[in-house]
Amino acid sequence: MLKGRDRHGLGDVIAVDRNYVPMQEVSRRRALCAVVSGRAHVLNPATFERHRNFESGLELIIFPQAQACSDSKLLLGRLERRVLRRDHYTCQYVGCQRKATTVDHVVPLCQGGSTTWQNLVGCCLPCNQTKGGRTPEQAGMTLKALPKGPRAHLFERFEELLRRASAA
Repeated sequence: MLKGRDRHGLGDVIAVDRNYVPMQEVSRRRALCAVVSGRAHVLNPATFERHRNFESGLELIIFPQAQACSDSKLLLGRLERRVLRRDHYTCQYVGCQRKATTVDHVVPLCQGGSTTWQNLVGCCLPCNQTKGGRTPEQAGMTLKALPKGPRAHLFERFEELLRRASAA
């Protein structure tokens, strides 16, 4: 038997804040409870009209009292653990199959890089030491994928939902 969110379909509904910025994906059950309790409204993805019925489907809801936090606030706290989790604990350099145990700045801080989601990747200690204070190009290394922020997939799914709604 499935436990918790998996049973109800994690990520079935996109929740947006009062400015129509995607905040998170929620289960259908949680979205339904928020709408029934009056904390949220169902949105029509094509027109952004609010309503309380479920005739048009439950794909997008709005929390009128909420405001999404910025990605920079998501960097607070256990940054290394979050980056490693995002990268599935695998080294992000091509040709390496080892487990990622460290976090590497793609553009090093000494070359003007910053500590952002788009500049951090999980990597193993040997790859991190090989790269050193150089960019991957300078070190002759290639990334498996470009690093993205924690909500990049959410924005991509939101854009796809809006495209489907406008095409219909």
